[in-house]
Amino acid sequence: MQRILVTGASGFVGSRFVERWRNEFEILAPSHAEFDVTDAQAVERYVTRHAPQVIVHMAALSNTWYCEQHPEESYRVNVEGVCNLAVAAARNGVKFVFFSSDQVYNGNCESGPLSEDVAVAPENVYGRHKFEAEQRALELCPTAVALRATWMYDSERAGMPVHANFVLNIAKTIKERTPLVLPVREYRGITWVRDVVEFLPATFALSGGVYNYGAECSMDTYETACCYCEMLVGLQAGPLLQPDYERYPNHERNLSMSGDKIFRASGGRICFGSTMDGLRIFAEMNP
Repeated sequence: MQRILVTGASGFVGSRFVERWRNEFEILAPSHAEFDVTDAQAVERYVTRHAPQVIVHMAALSNTWYCEQHPEESYRVNVEGVCNLAVAAARNGVKFVFFSSDQVYNGNCESGPLSEDVAVAPENVYGRHKFEAEQRALELCPTAVALRATWMYDSERAGMPVHANFVLNIAKTIKERTPLVLPVREYRGITWVRDVVEFLPATFALSGGVYNYGAECSMDTYETACCYCEMLVGLQAGPLLQPDYERYPNHERNLSMSGDKIFRASGGRICFGSTMDGLRIFAEMNP
């Protein structure tokens, strides 16, 4: 069995990765107390001692508001933590795969699904730190794979952590008949976490570099929600979903990403499809 070190194994994505792949891989899933990514010496000792073949780094401070209020803590975790793992991976000949974010694109004004070659200028602390982590990690470990992940969703399941997400927000709106306000000037892919987890092992064979990782979407967030709501219960948007035309006044917020690069690089093994395709399958499997 290939030995995989997973950081953030108790988190939203990490817990689902461990559940899905625990029989196919030997998974090392240390707690934060056992493995603090901000402690460079501790990281080096753990990697040297346990000799994983792959490190999958999913631990992060991912709350954008919290990062904005605590930039120093965000930098320690989201930049320095990644760098510590990159150094240990390079020294020990370990494949390093880590999660970045579509937030690196939040300052872009281009329309349409964005490729990895677009120059980015993120406008919030989280996005800037994720972008810096990509750059520095690839300098320290050129074979590293940075995955720019989208907003993710899943249903509530016993024993699995879950956070507020697109499908739960819509479900709450339908159940409680309380209006949900969604931006019209925002475009972003939204991905079922099941697919994120399913494709992860295929990323271990990718060449070093940055890859968009998630579903494509050509619709704005409000339009996506309207289509999903109608798909679920045949409801038109009506009063349940309300468009917000004022948010993002300076320019449209386009986080929509093209998946062409990772599709080609993986020989077609990593193919997310569109956000609406994923939502349709999710709705069929979670009536």
